Amino acid sequence: MTSKEAAPSQAISAKYVGPYERWNFGYGRPFAFPGLRNWKYLTALTEIPKRANVVHVANGGVSKIWFPTLWKETGPNVDLTFAPFVIENTDDQIPILEGLISLLEGVIPQLVSFLTNTLGILDISKPRFRLAFPVPDCAMHNCMTQLPADPHPRQELPPGDGTRQITVIALIDDGLPFAHRNFRNANGNTRVEYCWLQSVEKCESQNTVLFGREYDRAEIDALIRNHGDDEDTLYRAAGATLNTEEFPFLARHATHGAHVMDLATGYAPERKDRTPDEIRIIAVQLPNTIAFDTSGFGKDMYMLSAFHYVFNRADIIAQRYGAKNLRLVINFSYGFSGGPHDGGLELEAAIDELIEARRRRQARSDDSLFGPSPTALVLPSGNTFLERTHGVIPPPSEDEEPLEVRWRLQPNGRTPSYLELWFGKSFDPVGYVVDVWDPGNTLRKSLTFTREDTVQNGEGDQIKPGDIYQGDIAVVGQVSFDLHRGNRWRLLVVLGPTEPEPVCVPPVMSGEWRVVIRRGPQAGSINEPVHCWIQRAADPESLRSGSRQSYFDDAGNIRYTRRGDLREADSPGAFVRRFGSLNGIATGATSLVVGGYRLGQGLGSSLKDARPSRYSSAGSRDQDWQLGRVDCSSMSDRSRVLPGTIAAGVRSGSRSHLQGTSAAAPLVARQLAEIFSTAPDEDIRRAERENYLPLLHDKYPSDPAPLTGVRLGKVLVPPHQQPGIEPISSR
Repeated sequence: MTSKEAAPSQAISAKYVGPYERWNFGYGRPFAFPGLRNWKYLTALTEIPKRANVVHVANGGVSKIWFPTLWKETGPNVDLTFAPFVIENTDDQIPILEGLISLLEGVIPQLVSFLTNTLGILDISKPRFRLAFPVPDCAMHNCMTQLPADPHPRQELPPGDGTRQITVIALIDDGLPFAHRNFRNANGNTRVEYCWLQSVEKCESQNTVLFGREYDRAEIDALIRNHGDDEDTLYRAAGATLNTEEFPFLARHATHGAHVMDLATGYAPERKDRTPDEIRIIAVQLPNTIAFDTSGFGKDMYMLSAFHYVFNRADIIAQRYGAKNLRLVINFSYGFSGGPHDGGLELEAAIDELIEARRRRQARSDDSLFGPSPTALVLPSGNTFLERTHGVIPPPSEDEEPLEVRWRLQPNGRTPSYLELWFGKSFDPVGYVVDVWDPGNTLRKSLTFTREDTVQNGEGDQIKPGDIYQGDIAVVGQVSFDLHRGNRWRLLVVLGPTEPEPVCVPPVMSGEWRVVIRRGPQAGSINEPVHCWIQRAADPESLRSGSRQSYFDDAGNIRYTRRGDLREADSPGAFVRRFGSLNGIATGATSLVVGGYRLGQGLGSSLKDARPSRYSSAGSRDQDWQLGRVDCSSMSDRSRVLPGTIAAGVRSGSRSHLQGTSAAAPLVARQLAEIFSTAPDEDIRRAERENYLPLLHDKYPSDPAPLTGVRLGKVLVPPHQQPGIEPISSR
């Protein structure tokens, strides 16, 4: 061993396993991942600190690792510090926590070699890992020995009449019907340049994606020619319904992704839409499993892989059509309620650095196509405004005053419940005690934070975990302090299901649980508000998880007005806050966040009378550390009695109904893509600082009233078409 190599014991200190991994791969294993039984190929995301000195690690690992398609952009100002990858688990079973750590230690040498040589990452002494849902065996190209190959399409004339800029709109969602007629041009050819279905069975002859299947424009056009309007046969012949999960998306009549994709870039002849051939499409269909776990845990690798794929294929499209600094709009209609809400979540930070790198990349002398490229990310604000899943504890008025959170778990819940408390950056937990009381007023766990017994992961994050017992043996929950990404302290409390599916696992008591934080004699004071979020547990679709949403019990929260209507304002002095309920991944620096509105006076009324949809989440009104806000809004309900929007189903000619801000976001993405295709470069550059918000049509400015403005943002974007409100001129 050379002097530059580290002994295996030193490599062990480089690992990072967070509190969610500790629970889901520890005592929470029996109910953390319903429906998944094969664990040969684990997905993971690693965060590497910024460039520093090279640290070599002895190559003693035995597990294999693979990397999906990666967008590689180099330059003096580019530092991509996050990387998705897949690990081989030779046991082929869900690993216990110790086995998980052993797996990570085994792949560190290969990770060092790849990230150093391929991405130019030079410091791997303190990586963090997020482990996630596995790739099914039949979807995984396990014979690949290098990165997936890039397509090499021949150069073509740009589509359209030449008066507009080639623009790409990318959809990352579920159930994306890539052969639908609404995504074709006037000649009947598809505008979908590339489509990656992440969770369908692999095509053995394909080497352009690590898992699932990819379809390019030529393949989709061939399928349309061969099968015509028989889309059932088309998708079967394409292998698009060979889903590795129990919910084959493209065999259904309607999906979230089909609805969103049509709102974002569907142009139907029956609506007399002008088909914009210059707007090309990239689609990535995520696995169903991203919605299985109620913490949002398990999604990171799939989603970050999707963004890398979109950026990579956008560059290939630019080469195909000779499009300089190709303009890109990404619609990502997904969210969850946890996280620090300061832009610091791993997935947020990873997406932000990709977008910033593409916006600021420098043109090379050997390839003038790739300079600073406009890149917009459109996200929904969320649907939890009235769900009682967000609360704020003000700094205590007296040093000895304890902080208390009342958390109600519903009966018959089949999934775990997760509560996160996020502290200000000045907070030091040393000397504090956390007590967890059950509904029977029994103390179930008391966790004291001391510096001496804190698990220190090398020079990385600190974590102090503890288990919540049922009797003397069974563990039904977990409580932990951790310094998230070395930046902000988080208190996480996890409780198992109140009616678990495995009969051998004891249920957690339903009712009001209390989490009490007491200050010890040597502890410092709390000088900033403590923000609390409960992770979303409601099924986004009919996934049959059996989840029941837990919520904060707060007597000071007035839920109804005197007329019996739902109250859409915070109650003075209450712990529960409606404002601050923003989507947990919509607080990044590069996000354009979209709220939802409804027509205030019924169909045909002016958008001047638009009102926030009652569920549409909002950022905080307080001037504290939260960065998230709603930038603009679009229609998510036609009226109070006609909820939701109407768009295409999975099959051409069908319709679907969807309610939520995830239906408002694609309407904004649509308008932005159309503007990108015509706007001058200087206008786009000026608008980039505000994530292109100034480009949106401001004919319908938001209500300046404080409550409405915070929820709807600065601009009300009209829908391009909805039944009952088609006459745009009447608005």
